[in-house]
Amino acid sequence: MVSYFLAISQIAYICNNDTLRSIYFAYFHSIASYGIISGGNSSYSKKIFTLQKRTIRITVGAHPRTSCRRLFKKLEIFTVRSQYIYSLMSFFMGNQEKFQTNSSVHSINTRNKQHLHRPVANLSCFQKGASYSGIRIFNSLPRIIKNLKNEKTQFKVALKSF
Repeated sequence: MVSYFLAISQIAYICNNDTLRSIYFAYFHSIASYGIISGGNSSYSKKIFTLQKRTIRITVGAHPRTSCRRLFKKLEIFTVRSQYIYSLMSFFMGNQEKFQTNSSVHSINTRNKQHLHRPVANLSCFQKGASYSGIRIFNSLPRIIKNLKNEKTQFKVALKSF
C-alpha cells in the first residue's frame, strides 16, 4: 500500500480529480471492498479507514488534517463502514429466504413482527459475524427502506441515498 500512496501522490500533480477518482476505485476501493462482508467488522477496519482518508486527502490535494466528511460526499465515495453496510445488505437481498422474521418464529403480535429474527447467541465472535450483524443492521434500517426488500434495485438506490 505504501507504493500506492507514493504513486498517487506523484500522479496527483498531473491528473485531474476525475482521473484520480478512477485510480482510487481501480486500486484502493477494489482491494478494500474485497471480502468486506467477512472482515468488515474486524479491528483492522479502523486501519483501512485511516488509509482511505489518507488516500482521499491525497486525491483532492487537501491538508493531512482536513476533515474528510465533506470530501467523501463531494467525491460520492462510501467510507469503509458504509461500504460494509451496503455490501452486507446487498448480500441479504440475494439471500432473503435463508432468514426468518419474528412473526414466523412466534405467533405473538408485536410491533417488531416484521423484523428479522436474531438467533440467541452468547459468543461475541458470533455476534460480530456477518449474519448476526447483518440482521441487526437490517432491523435498524428505516421502515421505508425495509419495505422495499422485495424490489432489489429500489432497495439499493434507497440504501445508497440513506
